[in-house]
Amino acid sequence: MAFNSFQFLVFFPVVFAVYFLLPHRARWGWLLLASLYFYGVWPPLALVQILGAAAVTFYLALRIDQAKDKPEKKKIQRIGVVLLVLNLVVFKYTGFFNESVRSVFGWFGAGYPIPVVHLLLPLGISFYTFSLISYLIDVANGMKAERHAGIFALYVTYFPKLVAGPIERAKTLLPQLHKEQAFDYAQVVAGLQLIAWGAFKKVVVADRLAPFVDRVYGDPHAHEGVAMTLATWAFAFQVYCDFSGYSDIAIGAAQTLGFKLMDNFNRPYFAISIQDFWKRWHISLSNWLTDYVYTPLTRQRLIKMKLYYLMIGGLFVTFVVSGFWHGAAWTFVAWGALHGTYLIVSMMTRNLRLRSIKLFRLDQVPRVHHLLRIAFTFSLVCFAYIFFKARNVSEAFYIVSHLPTGWAHAGSGVRVFMFGHLAEFVLAIYGIGVVMLVDLRAKGDVRDLLAARPGWVRWTLYYACTVSVILLGAFYDLNQQFIYFRF
Repeated sequence: MAFNSFQFLVFFPVVFAVYFLLPHRARWGWLLLASLYFYGVWPPLALVQILGAAAVTFYLALRIDQAKDKPEKKKIQRIGVVLLVLNLVVFKYTGFFNESVRSVFGWFGAGYPIPVVHLLLPLGISFYTFSLISYLIDVANGMKAERHAGIFALYVTYFPKLVAGPIERAKTLLPQLHKEQAFDYAQVVAGLQLIAWGAFKKVVVADRLAPFVDRVYGDPHAHEGVAMTLATWAFAFQVYCDFSGYSDIAIGAAQTLGFKLMDNFNRPYFAISIQDFWKRWHISLSNWLTDYVYTPLTRQRLIKMKLYYLMIGGLFVTFVVSGFWHGAAWTFVAWGALHGTYLIVSMMTRNLRLRSIKLFRLDQVPRVHHLLRIAFTFSLVCFAYIFFKARNVSEAFYIVSHLPTGWAHAGSGVRVFMFGHLAEFVLAIYGIGVVMLVDLRAKGDVRDLLAARPGWVRWTLYYACTVSVILLGAFYDLNQQFIYFRF
């Protein structure tokens, strides 16, 4: 069930009302049933897959708890991690590996006997797999394993964060699932406001930008550099408003029920470096990769390397993993590798950049320097988005190589990009302006921005946001799923 569907518009008020009418001891069961229904609207076989993964993890965590010493705990943990990774690889990457091998055989003119493989890809498998892996590692490192099977199943399937995160850690969410949540009017209102804000981002901005972006990236050979550049910029705001909109709805829905999920975005397009960008973008994934991939890699004392080179290797591997986590395609691997390369080059050129700042006296105009850093970082992020959005690597390189074309008649390129849909484009620009203005003023979270305003201002903005969703939302394609659902 998608957050932007009519089903959810009926589903969530029912879940909310029944939840607070039930006694505390029955609430976990109601939320579990609601979450299973929420996920089971898609192919029910996916329910078997996620519950099977949860059951294996639950059992192994109890075994880790009962283990006599740390080596035994680590052994069971590694078995669990291997099983979870294998489960992810089989369902998400089998077809990718099969087609990659077919291509290699084709290069040598050899026949490849294995047919195309089509397996069910459970929605959100990357998200809940990472949650389960971190749970096993945390238990092996001393966290007490959850002994209530129903509560653990609810942790895995909890519907606000199930399909596209945030990747919530067990140590923060499990205690909340045990605690009795009292009805809090202020929390409910704040949660509903965040839901409305997330819906605004999704249907007023992301879904209105999608046709413009898809038309160019769907047939890049029919467009020149102007349209490609505009489409890439548009995709930057589409993917941000789509994914952060989902996160806002998820966090807001959880908040109305009394639960706190971690913030997943913090004004990423105001970042002043790629490192800063990854502290602001998909924060739950960045933290997960830092804790469970990068840190273990850089702690390997068996590798006889200087710490500096170990950090570089760890960074690159971490971002390649991040890219591969996003999707079974070489484009995502290239996108992750590109961000890893950005960070490595940044580390290696730090002294040179500091000298350049003094040479051009940018340190004497800090505001200009700050704006230049934001613009340069945004440009690097947009360039990497070409590989994220392109259908394959060859098309990505085609777009990159043709970006300089068509600028002599830029006006024609702009018209081709808009394709006669000026009103649609103006509405999308309006939405982008509102989102970026709020990001500029919020300094953190839209809830903090609203909390600092008088009550009449908060309610005016809330109703204005809701009316904008109803009147200006792009509802011509009700099947426009959230982008991160595919991951």
